Amino acid sequence: MKRQWIMAGVICLCLALLGVAWFVLGSPEDTGEDSGETEIAAWANEETVQEVQVQNDQGGYTLRWTEEEAEAEGLEGLPLDTGTIGDIRDSLGSLTASREIIDGQGRLADFGLEEPAAQAEITAEDGDSLTLLVGDEVPDEETSSRYVSWENRVFTVESGQVEGLLYGNASLLSRELTPDSDENFLVTRVAISRQDGEDIVIEYSDSQELAGYTVNSYQMVSPREYPADSGLAEDVFPGLFGLEADSVTAIHPSDQEKENLGTASPWRTLQVDYTDGEGEEHSFSLAVSQPENGVVSVVSGETDIIYQCSEEDMSWLDETEETLVSHTVLAPDIKTLAELEITAGEEQYVFRLQNVGEDDEKITCGGEETDGSSFRSFYYTLIGFSADDVLFENFPDTASLTETVRVRYVYTDGTEDVLACYEEAPRQIYAELNQGERGFRLTATQVETMLETVQRLAAGEEIEARY
Repeated sequence: MKRQWIMAGVICLCLALLGVAWFVLGSPEDTGEDSGETEIAAWANEETVQEVQVQNDQGGYTLRWTEEEAEAEGLEGLPLDTGTIGDIRDSLGSLTASREIIDGQGRLADFGLEEPAAQAEITAEDGDSLTLLVGDEVPDEETSSRYVSWENRVFTVESGQVEGLLYGNASLLSRELTPDSDENFLVTRVAISRQDGEDIVIEYSDSQELAGYTVNSYQMVSPREYPADSGLAEDVFPGLFGLEADSVTAIHPSDQEKENLGTASPWRTLQVDYTDGEGEEHSFSLAVSQPENGVVSVVSGETDIIYQCSEEDMSWLDETEETLVSHTVLAPDIKTLAELEITAGEEQYVFRLQNVGEDDEKITCGGEETDGSSFRSFYYTLIGFSADDVLFENFPDTASLTETVRVRYVYTDGTEDVLACYEEAPRQIYAELNQGERGFRLTATQVETMLETVQRLAAGEEIEARY
């Protein structure tokens, strides 16, 4: 019996020792008792932060606020990310822990607080101050949390409240490269300079109201004078606005860094001039390196920062003279026409126009009067020819091709244009304007539809608009 009592005593002693060891050496998440409070505020009252000095592996930063204006030490004169900086200020001013680790101060290493991920000296507007240490992430939490310490106490807080203390200077900078788009903006000029070619310059020409919408027209003025594509305002220009960088590569870069990153002699530069809804003139510019592995270095305006961007986010880099010129074959204003002659083999249709748009308008074909509305519907089909390719040089030898259609435009001022269409390949037409002024490749379907429509018009059928 005595032996049994001794054995029971030994067991109890072992259990007691194991309990002590578990308490001292237990995992961080098993922390003994909480403080009992559901939320523990870092400040007696919610504060407005005036300064924060941060040390971390990213180099840290110092932020100071004068009223609502923020200044970042070492980033003077550079564009700051006001959203990120505002979030840092608000989060620190209302810092609240979700629970306290009662015995945590004696076990800082267990929570990553002996060598913290970040240390911040925070000063409020009323002079109160706080030293904050940021440690490891809390394991097995439903919401992302971190261990922190202030006033010799250890707490857990939602990670978002202290995330900004893990940033470096680069994270405080705005990544906006170009302004956000606005429907009231009117682009007046776009210039793309290229290392490997002539500059492309497009300028605003005019505007007109069509079916209740304002349609802006543009003219290419370099490397040649030619109408620009009608879809620029909807398809190209919006992609020039609202561009943001993926990251900051260099702040106040040296000449060597500029050379290494390809911005000392940019591969492409973009200059955009535009007016806002109040008629105020604005502009912005980008200088871009040659793409490498799908990535480019970018400088925005005169900003002393080199950013990194994905090449695919810079769609304008791929624009060329060929992609930006108008692909409309020929679209004279109907009011400028005196005569329109269409010849297809042995068939010929000659339309004569007088006082188009006036009360005494008259359109005839072969001496017979033609309905003005039907003629316009046909004419929209003709001027709707859209080329897949526009050629300014290296034209095909038409002597070896068969001409299928010839369209002759005679204008009220006595000048004329002649568009000759040839079968270049199965289902492909090569159209040449004025014997080599320029050439176009387009689908045969467009020409066939035009011919079928003019035949019906000449036969007296009513032609309905196809738009």
